[in-house]
Amino acid sequence: MPTFGNSSRSKLNTCNGSLQSLFNAVVMEYDCSIIQGHRGEEEQNKYFDKGVSKVRYPDGKHNKIPSEAVDAGPFIPGRNIPWPQTPTDWNDKTQRNNYVKDMMQFAHFGGYVQGRADAIGIPIRWGGDWDRDNDLRDNSFDDLVHFELD
Repeated sequence: MPTFGNSSRSKLNTCNGSLQSLFNAVVMEYDCSIIQGHRGEEEQNKYFDKGVSKVRYPDGKHNKIPSEAVDAGPFIPGRNIPWPQTPTDWNDKTQRNNYVKDMMQFAHFGGYVQGRADAIGIPIRWGGDWDRDNDLRDNSFDDLVHFELD
C-alpha cells in the first residue's frame, strides 16, 4: 500500500482537515505526491506573475490557513510529475511527445480523486473541470494538479 513521504506529508499537513482526509484515502489506492498546500504571499504572487495562477495573494484558496486547496499528482516510479512551471512548458518541442499521455494520466488521477471525494462526502473542485460539468474541453485554464474545497 502506498504512503506519503515526509515532504508530501508536511505539505498536506498545511491543508484543511477535509483535504487531509481525502488525500489520505486517495494515497491508499492511488500512489500520489503532494506538490503544495499552503502558499505564502511571495510564492502566490510569483505564480500569478508567471501565469500559473489566476489570483494574487490573498485571494487564492492556497493562501488560507489551513489551505483550502492542494496541488497533487500521480506518482510514477522513476518519473517526475509533469507539472509545468509556466503555461507554455508543455508546448516545448522536447516535451510534446509525452503531452497526450501526461494529460491522460492527470485526467485519470483527477477522476479518481473526484470519485473518492464524492464517495466520502467531501465537495471539491478540480482544476481540470472548474465548472464541474464533466466537459474538459470548455476549460479556459487548466490547472490539472489543483484540487480545492467547494
